[in-house]
Amino acid sequence: MRRTPPLSEHALNEQITLLLANAMPANLTVAAISLLFSASMWDKLDHSLLLSWNGGMLLFVCLRIILLLFHKRAPKRYTLATWGQYYIFSTLLVGISWGSLTLLILTTEEPFVHFVIFLIIFGAISVAVPVLASRLPALLAYVLPQALFLVAVLLIQNNRWSLMLSIATLIYTGLLVATGQNMNQQIRRSIELEDHNQSLIDDLSEEVTQRRSAQGALEQHQAQLEEQVELRTQALTRTNESLENQIDIRKQVENRLEHLAHHDTLTNLPNRLLLDARMEQAIQHARREQTQLAVMFLDLDNFKHINDSLGHAAGDQLLQEVTQRLLSITRQDDTVARLGGDEFVLLMGEIQDSSTVIYLAQKILDKLNERIEINGETIFVGCSIGISLYPQDGDNAETLMKNADAAMYRTKEEGRNSYNFYAEEMTASAYDRITLVGSLGRAIEQEELVVHYQPQKSLATDRYVGVEALVRWNHPDLGILPPARFLPVAEASGLIVPLGNWVLRSACRQMVIWKQNGLPIETVSVNLAGKQIRRDDLVESITDILEETGCRAEWLELEVTEGFIMSEIHTALDTLQKLRDTGILLAIDDFGTGHSSLSYLKKLPISRLKIDRSFIRDLAVDNDDAAIVRAIVSLGKSLQLVVIAEGVETDFQERFLRELNCEMGQGYLYSQPMPADQVEALLIQHNRSADASIPPTASPST
Repeated sequence: MRRTPPLSEHALNEQITLLLANAMPANLTVAAISLLFSASMWDKLDHSLLLSWNGGMLLFVCLRIILLLFHKRAPKRYTLATWGQYYIFSTLLVGISWGSLTLLILTTEEPFVHFVIFLIIFGAISVAVPVLASRLPALLAYVLPQALFLVAVLLIQNNRWSLMLSIATLIYTGLLVATGQNMNQQIRRSIELEDHNQSLIDDLSEEVTQRRSAQGALEQHQAQLEEQVELRTQALTRTNESLENQIDIRKQVENRLEHLAHHDTLTNLPNRLLLDARMEQAIQHARREQTQLAVMFLDLDNFKHINDSLGHAAGDQLLQEVTQRLLSITRQDDTVARLGGDEFVLLMGEIQDSSTVIYLAQKILDKLNERIEINGETIFVGCSIGISLYPQDGDNAETLMKNADAAMYRTKEEGRNSYNFYAEEMTASAYDRITLVGSLGRAIEQEELVVHYQPQKSLATDRYVGVEALVRWNHPDLGILPPARFLPVAEASGLIVPLGNWVLRSACRQMVIWKQNGLPIETVSVNLAGKQIRRDDLVESITDILEETGCRAEWLELEVTEGFIMSEIHTALDTLQKLRDTGILLAIDDFGTGHSSLSYLKKLPISRLKIDRSFIRDLAVDNDDAAIVRAIVSLGKSLQLVVIAEGVETDFQERFLRELNCEMGQGYLYSQPMPADQVEALLIQHNRSADASIPPTASPST
């Protein structure tokens, strides 16, 4: 049997023929209705609006009529498909014209006019089904603009009845479209059935003719009859082969659907459904063979920043590149799955001990820390890994996943770009995070937060010349909580913005008090979180706080981490420049831990570099750290930036920094962070001692 394609050219032409056959009466009817409506509403609507609408409607109706006349006069000038496309486009214009009629509802409050317009629109939509159902695109082009215009006008009116009527309009339109689709399918089936029947008739007629010819010449043309039988056999063979091909295609489609149901569409990795099934199989195998397996939960670091700054298309390319790198370093029997977003899971079976897992985890970190080129941009992306092991960390898939997730969060809290094995206290820590989120918002409102200040010392004059504001949480049940305990929670929950504004306001207010008391400090430093910088109202918000507290812009220094600036250089640069234009000082915090580009660094409107404490800690024993500190100080001087070293804890570290002509130091050697009143007493006492130790010839008073 000959197979009819889903929509043959003949079927399409028949549908367009039906569409054009019904067109002329419909167009004349539309013109008559628009004229009658304009005449009846002449005294009730604005004349210019009514004439504009009626003129547009008649113009588009005439366009359709001219199109029909051209088709009738020269039907072969274009293909029927092209004529159909032209007519569908003109139908869309008429549908838009009908839809624009609903805008006249907004010009009058008269219920009768509203009723007439509703009646016309619903009538126009309703009668379109039998007229345009032969071509579904024409029906949609005619109906949808009218329905959408009507719904938009109803929503603009914004009252209970208009909202209900807009919903009813959508439902009614959907039913009409569904009805039109059903009619279209019936028309299409009718055309295809007619074609099929005609084909059968032709085949049967041909076969009867052949049989009669064969029967009349049976005795004389036996050889010819055998040849005909052979031809029929070949035709049946081809039919069978065609059926077999169709079965194969169907199997391929089913296999494809099965694959899509169990794999991520972007990366083609197993999804959560397939991962769960493989984990259950792996657990059963490990239980039977008394072996171990590992679950690694991977979360990309700063992926949202990359997605926001470079766009989702670049983010998708990054996920695909990460996928290829993971697959290139894992074993063939391992499962790499994507749960969604930037979360991946690696399932390892048949492991002998944790050293195998550690080796792979470090290999993943090294591979993902290599730079990635996307659309001409160089991207560095690390990941945080949490690891759980069977059977010690859980005997089912859900528990292993939950514990690996808890271990991953511990990695993020400890600085990211590393890995952690699960420990029981991590589950308690996850519960602790949930509890802190609920109480942190209350803490901001009820002023449970306090600001401590750590002095910053000039290594040249031995005087304290500035302080850094550091927030603490005086929790009613848990006591004083350090920032590392609750700032990650604030960052993840979105509370970092109100918390950061509170700290900034408190520090500015305290700076004004110190200046009024004559405390000889130049600046107070406050950290800015990434989410604060991404806000469009950051500059306005900080300016309002300065005006509210009376703090001068040059007294305030804002610190931004190097990692954030480098990951969002394109979006952050403009905001930082606006802050600098107000007179506020800017500093790069944790310098040396990110991936700074000198070409970007020289463009940043900054005045200070803060060397990360990790390089200061081992100055006495690590030559590499000493070399890095020398390079950073030299870089700062060449860029005419003030360099301040964080984490100064020993006299050796201070002497080393002073010999390098590093301008400032900050750390426990001088003082730990303390309340404002204690800082004031410490600074006054220390600076007096420093002034007294200066030789008379060097005294500022001489």
